[in-house]
Amino acid sequence: CASRCIFRCACRRVRAMTVIGVPVACADHGFELQKDEGEEVCGYEREPPPPGNMRDIAYRLRHVLALMWLTILQYGAVGPSLVYISTSFFAGPGIDCEAHPKSSDCKRGAAELAYWQGILSGISQSVAWLVALTLGSFSDSVGRRPIFLAKSVVSLAPIAALVLHEFNGVSLWLYFAISLVYAAFDANGVFLAFMSDVITQPDQRSLAYAVIAIAFVVGGIPVLFIAVLPAKVAVSISAAASVVKLVFVLKAFPETSKAAVQGHHRPFNLASTAKEAAVVFCRHSFISRMAAILVLSGLSMAGLGVVTTPILTSYLGMEKRESAILAVAAGISAFVFMAHVLKPLTHHYGDVKSLRLSLVVAVVFPLLFCICGEVWHVALLDLVFIGPLVLQFPIISAIKSNLVGEDEQGLVQGVLAAIRVLAVAVADFVFGWLYRQCTANGSAPRESTVAPLLAVSALAAVALAISCGLSNEPPPPPSPKCANSPGPL
Repeated sequence: CASRCIFRCACRRVRAMTVIGVPVACADHGFELQKDEGEEVCGYEREPPPPGNMRDIAYRLRHVLALMWLTILQYGAVGPSLVYISTSFFAGPGIDCEAHPKSSDCKRGAAELAYWQGILSGISQSVAWLVALTLGSFSDSVGRRPIFLAKSVVSLAPIAALVLHEFNGVSLWLYFAISLVYAAFDANGVFLAFMSDVITQPDQRSLAYAVIAIAFVVGGIPVLFIAVLPAKVAVSISAAASVVKLVFVLKAFPETSKAAVQGHHRPFNLASTAKEAAVVFCRHSFISRMAAILVLSGLSMAGLGVVTTPILTSYLGMEKRESAILAVAAGISAFVFMAHVLKPLTHHYGDVKSLRLSLVVAVVFPLLFCICGEVWHVALLDLVFIGPLVLQFPIISAIKSNLVGEDEQGLVQGVLAAIRVLAVAVADFVFGWLYRQCTANGSAPRESTVAPLLAVSALAAVALAISCGLSNEPPPPPSPKCANSPGPL
């Protein structure tokens, strides 16, 4: 029934309308002029053609791309400096771990940082899973834009704490405490629901997620130059980006939820949300298995990040300049695979087989990291393997979006975001503790880091084994529910 509903808009002198923030010419997309009480209007008879290439998709996603670039600048500008700021803080007063990363104090500081990051992340994520579950379904009722606006406001606080630390000597514990609140405000489910609102064709969603990944790489290019700047300059740039992002969301970000656009706000109830989510995930085994893969791959990737960062800084002696080189290598690999490999790969093999290939790389990558003895070894590893490794993100996102109906996107994306958050919370705590124990608080030799990396690889191997039990063709989503009133495109 959704394909036959009538959507009317005023078509006076300029025969055009706005579909989710995108100007669409009426005459070019199958609209017929009708008379309604003396007013000239457009009658909607069929959906406009779906975006067919990356340029079309990028145009539809332009608002979220702009928001993402501002977020990259906001946190990416200070990211490389933050590693050394935090390590120096735990190493002790007067110690500069950017200048002497291999010193015994800095090795101890890196181990302490990994340990406390695990604890703090576990605390925040223990709340974030409930927030993610709530916000996904809540955004179906009140809209996506209010959630993005609230997230932008909250994101100002951690940067303000960093400014106070760098310019006024305030303890970094203030930053860690505020970051708990920011990390608990998990809006990734709303972001994925926004994507599904804008890109309605299931066969285009993997390409849309690839556009996001490519844009992420492109947006990180300016950050590479900022990374070599002094910490105070980087923090100042991050603070400016925070303010610009808030103004952008307040003034220019569109609403894409059909219910919010129509003014049909459903009452929100957490118990009913959990019940609806249980019904969706018990619909067939494919969805439940994909949820298990999401959990295990999330555990593996989160653990990889927890373990590799202190290895790079304290055992390989990575400097800030070298961290920029690693980012370039990883960015080139991700860009090539997202822009030139993902589409032909999924077209030829399908989403499920392509996911298996990416999970194979997730198993191999930590094993190869074990034998890297220099930073340039890691750069070469990133250049070859990061691209196929990160393909799992757009593929998993596309598969899970295509398994459910359009009216379930916010609910399902919120639940899956909650599952992922719980997995990351467990990984951060467990791997932070495991790294500290295996390395004897950073004093043990490099061989002591092999055990945590083997655990990361084992989790990816289990995810791969589950994916091998999936059918090569995912089941279709349920038929859309008919509505009494017409909805926007």
